[in-house]
Amino acid sequence: MKAPCPAIFAAILILSLIASGCASVYGPYFAEDPLTAEEHNNLGVIYEREGKYDLAVREYKRAASADRELVVPLVNLGNVYQKKGETEEAEKYYKKALKKDRRNIEAANNLASLYIETGENYEEGLEVLLAATETKNPVPAYALDTLGVLYFKTGNVEKAKEYLIEACAKASGDEKLKSEINTHLAEMGDTAGCR
Repeated sequence: MKAPCPAIFAAILILSLIASGCASVYGPYFAEDPLTAEEHNNLGVIYEREGKYDLAVREYKRAASADRELVVPLVNLGNVYQKKGETEEAEKYYKKALKKDRRNIEAANNLASLYIETGENYEEGLEVLLAATETKNPVPAYALDTLGVLYFKTGNVEKAKEYLIEACAKASGDEKLKSEINTHLAEMGDTAGCR
């Protein structure tokens, strides 16, 4: 007689324990998640860095379910869905994060950036990012850059230049961001770039 495969044997053993009433003894070992919400989130970050987006989504969702107060997994879900090109899901999770913490600057900035990328909802992007930055001091250079682009998209070129020049001053060591800011300034006819 051929021996049953280990997975089938394990399933038979578990079903036998449940049927005999021993499941309550072993239940906690099968039901309890050994990882904390933060550990699930950190695992998601590792998967995301490796480009394993579906696994990252699974871990971020587990983190969000394990601790419903955490905002970071929701922002991370938005980021992963944006990388996957699933903009509606990305928007949904950024908004969930902002519902829990309207001053979460990463969620607000990424939602506003998503709107810039999709070419819609510039006013809403401005509203959420201004709300998130109103008590931040200093406002990060990347958020100032996003605000500058949003003002440009809504037709307020002078305000856009103000924010972009301020972003430039704060992005001193970030050459990639400075390059992006220069591109935005050039789009507005300002060829002097970062001063």
